[in-house]
Amino acid sequence: MTDTPDDGYRLLRVTAITDPGPHLRRLRLEGPDLARFATDDDLHVRLWLPAEAGAPPPRPKLGPDGRPLGGARGMAGAMRYYTIRRIDAAAGWLEVDFVLHDAAGPGADFARRAVPGATCGMSGPCGRGVPPARRLLLAGDETALPAIARIAEGLAPDATGFALIEVEGPEDILPFDHPPGLAVSWIVRRDGGRHPLAAALGPLLPGFDRADDFVWIAGEFDQLQTLKPLLATLPRARQLCVPYWRRSETRS
Repeated sequence: MTDTPDDGYRLLRVTAITDPGPHLRRLRLEGPDLARFATDDDLHVRLWLPAEAGAPPPRPKLGPDGRPLGGARGMAGAMRYYTIRRIDAAAGWLEVDFVLHDAAGPGADFARRAVPGATCGMSGPCGRGVPPARRLLLAGDETALPAIARIAEGLAPDATGFALIEVEGPEDILPFDHPPGLAVSWIVRRDGGRHPLAAALGPLLPGFDRADDFVWIAGEFDQLQTLKPLLATLPRARQLCVPYWRRSETRS
């Protein structure tokens, strides 16, 4: 008898709901065979979200790497990328943090209406982690906070560098564990200009030009675009800059 290949899709069930901050909801999701997702090489997953409460999540056709092979378009529901904040594969659970945007979106809507027993699909994992580096520069807004916190918590005790996180207000500051050599700064958006994170990164980026540094940035598209000239001066293999959302579009 031939074993069926693992296409990377898991059906997950909500078992716990907490709000670490006023604009953040954390769902604990349980499911089978989570070992493939417990890796620091790929921090993110694809969540397949049902169209409405009580509806089944989409079940697309996937390849062995968890990527959709086709047929996902036109399905009831939606797919969005999220970071696994914590995972215990042996115990069969993982946690995902959802930013509760004011604008409607499938991810925030799913988190708002979630109750124990609600289901979603998951495939992957995907997305690059952080390679070994002499120094790190981690930066992003609240959509990137789960990834920044997870990266920081997994660093060696002697790791050094900076982490800059932009949030709406002081009430959104959510401390996380990190090595003492990683200086963490919180940027309050309501007190800054149009692109406060980019303004804070401007003086720091030119100093991260060595071959054993690494720069990891994620957040809003337009803000990240303003950093392109500075990033172009740094080694391409030693940086990752990913737009997670765009202000002109409906957020996740």
